Amino acid sequence: MSCNHSAVEKKWYVFYLRPRTENLVCRTLTNLNYDVFLPVTHSIRIWKNRQKKKIKFPLFPNYLFVYTYAHELYSIKCIPQVVSYITCGGKPSTISDKEIEGIRRMLGLGREITVETKFSKGERVRIVSGPLIGYEGVLVKQGSKSRFGIQLKAINHAVFIDIVQSDLEKL
Repeated sequence: MSCNHSAVEKKWYVFYLRPRTENLVCRTLTNLNYDVFLPVTHSIRIWKNRQKKKIKFPLFPNYLFVYTYAHELYSIKCIPQVVSYITCGGKPSTISDKEIEGIRRMLGLGREITVETKFSKGERVRIVSGPLIGYEGVLVKQGSKSRFGIQLKAINHAVFIDIVQSDLEKL
């Protein structure tokens, strides 16, 4: 009898949430001792009275990443603000540790990050120097800028950051 180890290992699963409940669900799951990743970015908003305020908001609105076991997905789904977990072909979708770490590193650089759901096919590249060394993704040219992106196929999004082309090699 062989044991299926993939069923008992922790993975990053993607949950789809009700609008604007990301922080609440993140706190709830953290209090239940789950390892949760809610990537946030900052933006300056100008109110009607011309006051500027730095606001943080989710990089992927309505999505939350939870590092857990497959058998715990249903109990997380029972939290009222959780709509469902993302599936592909009837199986729960996962994001690799390397993709999660790549997003964390991009956020840590303090540069502007954009998320796109409709992106043009870019050239496949690997970063050969700098803080994101070793990451593979796509290179997209936007005007005079070069943007490096990590594609999250599970949710059909890509995270892009400005990059210097000398840091890249073609795959």
